[in-house]
Parts: sequence; C-alpha cells; structure tokens
Amino acid sequence: EKGTEKREVGGGSGFIVSEDGYIVTNKHVASDEKAEYTVFLEDGTKYEAKVAARDPVNDVAVLKIEAKDLPFLQFGDSENLQAGQSVIAIGNPLLEFNNSVSVGVISGLSRSITASSGFGQSEQLEGVIQTDAAINPGNSGGPLLNLKGEVIGVNVAVADAQSIGFALPGGMVQKAFESVKAT
Repeated sequence: EKGTEKREVGGGSGFIVSEDGYIVTNKHVASDEKAEYTVFLEDGTKYEAKVAARDPVNDVAVLKIEAKDLPFLQFGDSENLQAGQSVIAIGNPLLEFNNSVSVGVISGLSRSITASSGFGQSEQLEGVIQTDAAINPGNSGGPLLNLKGEVIGVNVAVADAQSIGFALPGGMVQKAFESVKAT
C-alpha cells in the first residue's frame, strides 16, 4: 500500500535430495529469516520454498518445495576420499551462469577454514574438502560430485586465491538432511 515491493537480494545454488522436494544448500544462502525464498529448477520451473532447517553449527540449510516425483541426487561415500580424486562442481557462479559445471581434483582433506561472508560475518568450518574445481561466489550450496554423479560435498567457500575452493563433506550433510526429514 505504501510502495512496498519485493526485490531479489541474493542467491546461490542448491540441489534436490528427495523426490518429494527437499533441497540442500548452505545456511549462508538461506540465512535471512524474514526473506521469502524461491527455487528455480533447471527447466525454468519456479517454486516457493520454505526453510525446513538451518544447522546452527555447520553451514547447511534444508529447503522444501511442494512437488512430487522430482529427479534427485544421491549421496556417495565421503569418508574414503583421496587427494587427487577427480570431482565435479555444479552451481550458479557469480549468480549469472546457471548450471555451470567445473571439474578438478580433491586437493586436500580435513581442512579447517574461517569462511567470511564479506559483510563482516564469519564462521569456523572444520573437516572441509579442498578442491581446485572452480568454485565462485554463487556456487555456494551446489553439489561437489564424484565421477559416478554422487554427492560427496556441498560447495561452501573460496580462498582469496585462484583454484582453491572448499566443500562440506557429503556424509555430514546427508546426516543433517536425514535428521530434518525424520523429525
């Protein structure tokens, strides 16, 4: 009534983890408790999304859209990863290039990093996967896949250097999702 309007204030990536519409992303992608969230699928279909949970310790959020029979990604083994293993990162880099794919290798395991939002917020993340697959702002929340197409990580941060990106381990994220879905 008084000129209020909706506007896009951010974005990120995510991926469907169940046929009934659960989506995993990063907590920092869905951190605003007053915001309304919209999910755009690869085919352009648009859904209003509710935040089902935000992990208070790890940078994980689970969203829910009202849909059925969706294609979804399976989680793979993230416990037995090895440096040098090939990986694929998918996301929306710079919020401009939807469904971008980059490839690389696992550069390191069990890293501890301080991830900064660039807006004065930061958090300590433990046990993350380091990769040289191109991960850029906007890729946050997208999957890091093994060559079987299974989720082994969730893209979460980049270093202030080229070819250094980080992903949360898929096993930890899978446990968080299963807990949200069960309870």
